[in-house]
Amino acid sequence: MTYNVWSRDDIVVYRRMEDISGCVKKHQPDVIFFQEFTPYILRICQSFSWWKEYHCSPISLEERKDKSFCIMLSKVPMENHARWKFTTTATGKSYLEADIIPGLELGSMTAMKPIRIATTQLEPPCPPESVRCMERYTQAEHAVAALSSGENVVFGGDMSWDDKMDLPFPLPAGWVDAWKELRRVGHEYSWTYDSFWAEKIGEFNGYTAPASEMKKRSDRFVCKLHDYTLKHTEVIEDQGLGISYTKKYKTYNLEKVELMRSCHRGLVLTIVP
Repeated sequence: MTYNVWSRDDIVVYRRMEDISGCVKKHQPDVIFFQEFTPYILRICQSFSWWKEYHCSPISLEERKDKSFCIMLSKVPMENHARWKFTTTATGKSYLEADIIPGLELGSMTAMKPIRIATTQLEPPCPPESVRCMERYTQAEHAVAALSSGENVVFGGDMSWDDKMDLPFPLPAGWVDAWKELRRVGHEYSWTYDSFWAEKIGEFNGYTAPASEMKKRSDRFVCKLHDYTLKHTEVIEDQGLGISYTKKYKTYNLEKVELMRSCHRGLVLTIVP
């Protein structure tokens, strides 16, 4: 599972994390990639019963002081942890990696081939100052190249990608975009990020883009698999929290929108030997 939880501590954060916690309990993922964790969101999630089922990637004191950071959780012990800061980042972005051996916790006779897992939040656009396309592409290219030494790699997270603005995601031979690979019939497209919740994005001289243009397939899994096969992927649908925001003009209510658990939707990927 990968999920950008939205680092807004000021927006009913405990209620939102409870809802995301429900997604974890429903899907029971073996590995979780979280983006935009804050120290307070970390504390909230540590209070949930499912947290004890996972090993957590190391979090440095420096990261705990940052506005937000990424973490990885795994039911299987992680080895060879590393966090690599991008040289092209203006906002301190990095990617995490570790190795896991599925089945190892059940005994060596059931251990399977190692998998390198990795997550990131690539450089996000910040219009009108900069959309950071070049930085984002360079970061993706670097991370994929560095991870390619592994035989089996699952790299998931918030790639901050906009298919109408960014170049095609850099995938060397042997790599695939899991969504495109598994949803080839009809070329099904499903958004994972709604920029409606990011103030001023998509606005031009007071005019805003249509709702359909505010939604992007920002989050994705890209994989290089030698000993495993892609089986299934799905978007975690967002039903809303039952909390509505209303836009008013004088004494009239013009619009009403329902708050979601995050400005992103999560993704779940299943792979099998």
